[in-house]
Amino acid sequence: MSELIFLDLEWNTAFYRNHEGERVPFHELLEIAAIKVEQDTGAMLDSFHSYIRPKASRKIGFHTYDVLPYSPEELDELLSDAPGFLDLGPDFLHWCGPDPVFVEWGNNDVEVLLSNYKYHNLSFDAGWKCEYFDLQYIYQKLCTGDLGCQPSLEKAVTDLDLDTDLDFHSAWNDTYYTVLLYQTMMDRCAEFSLFRRPPKRKGPVPLWELNLGVYEGRWVCKNHQAVINPLCPTCGQPLSGRRWIRTTPTEQVLRCYCPEHRRLYFALTVEQEERHWRAQLACYKDAGLIADRYHKTCRRIKMCSKRRGSYSQSTA
Repeated sequence: MSELIFLDLEWNTAFYRNHEGERVPFHELLEIAAIKVEQDTGAMLDSFHSYIRPKASRKIGFHTYDVLPYSPEELDELLSDAPGFLDLGPDFLHWCGPDPVFVEWGNNDVEVLLSNYKYHNLSFDAGWKCEYFDLQYIYQKLCTGDLGCQPSLEKAVTDLDLDTDLDFHSAWNDTYYTVLLYQTMMDRCAEFSLFRRPPKRKGPVPLWELNLGVYEGRWVCKNHQAVINPLCPTCGQPLSGRRWIRTTPTEQVLRCYCPEHRRLYFALTVEQEERHWRAQLACYKDAGLIADRYHKTCRRIKMCSKRRGSYSQSTA
């Protein structure tokens, strides 16, 4: 990874009716700005910037006007001459390349960007994928040590004594400020590197876990050797078990037995990433809710089998 794309977006929250007739919110893009940066040096290489004429709702909410550094007349003029997302979206994808790595202040922009492609039914090239880093979280960890209060971009720029000649809450200006923060942190933080926010952990702590990688189908990961022949993570002995039970649409559980460490539970979970599925395997001694879901599902399967058996006898 040698090239990063710093990204900032401005949007208006519109509402539309989905296929079920429900009125749902949609963050429709009004401005997109991105700067390509060399990861090792922080040098700016290229840039992309455009305003976007809205389609879902031509009415701009008053909250949007309050945030952006434009008068209503100025913003209306900028948007009236701008391209629509149907024209802009493919151009931006081409500019980003096949495997972009985004850097943003916060963790919303990439999600909003992808939702706009989905809303306009714009597809991605086969094999296209992206990843992103949250510079706000990295700043909190390295510069403030406080993960409770998320600082605004303006506060971070001010606290680091950087020049603030440009208005904030313009996509282009905020992208530029984010690059300046990245460059400054590279200079001032020893052994600076990009790292991701750890996922929020719910439920029991596993004895062992393994990232199985990304697959084309939801359960293709079951062909992995660690899933086919699970081993005790403590002693390494082969485990005896029955079969994997699907407890939720994205979880399968296997109850195993180790001669030395007794009963263990393996949980195989998948998470969708665009057209692919990322798989994780974990082993638990005290599985808590995972074990509860496993036993509840087993009882349901057993009851269904009994009903089918009774029905077969009654019709024989």
